[in-house]
Amino acid sequence: MYVEQDIAMMYLRPDRKLLFGLIIVSMMFSSKLAFAADVVAEADIKSVQFVIDSQITAFKSGDHTSAYSFAAPNVQQAFPSVDTFIDMVRRGYTPLFRPSSYFFGRSMLSEGEVLQELIVTDASRQLWQIIYTLSQQKDQSWKVTNVLMYPYKGTAA
Repeated sequence: MYVEQDIAMMYLRPDRKLLFGLIIVSMMFSSKLAFAADVVAEADIKSVQFVIDSQITAFKSGDHTSAYSFAAPNVQQAFPSVDTFIDMVRRGYTPLFRPSSYFFGRSMLSEGEVLQELIVTDASRQLWQIIYTLSQQKDQSWKVTNVLMYPYKGTAA
């Protein structure tokens, strides 16, 4: 596999090598986790990604009430108002609050929750790996229960 990666890297423009490398690392990270997890149904992946995309769109457009509505009850209990929730996101999750771009990575099911990887580029071109955790509610909707952020070294092209 490493020979194939080296050959592929020779043909990529220098500004695309970082992105390609991040994708490979992400796939390796995700594949290790997938051995211990169940496969996520395609319909659930689409639903989860719709929730994440809708929440980010709401952040970007200033529709804070809608953004808050995608938070699970445990998050809403910890941040009992839209204002406290948005303040927390603005301070601690700026790349998600105002991303320049993002794309979805791998999904996995663990203990009944879906973990969805997201690669985000922030306004300063810093790359971030975001792991969203969502759980399905009694009404069958998906809600965000947790978000973890890990910075990548380097910047996007």
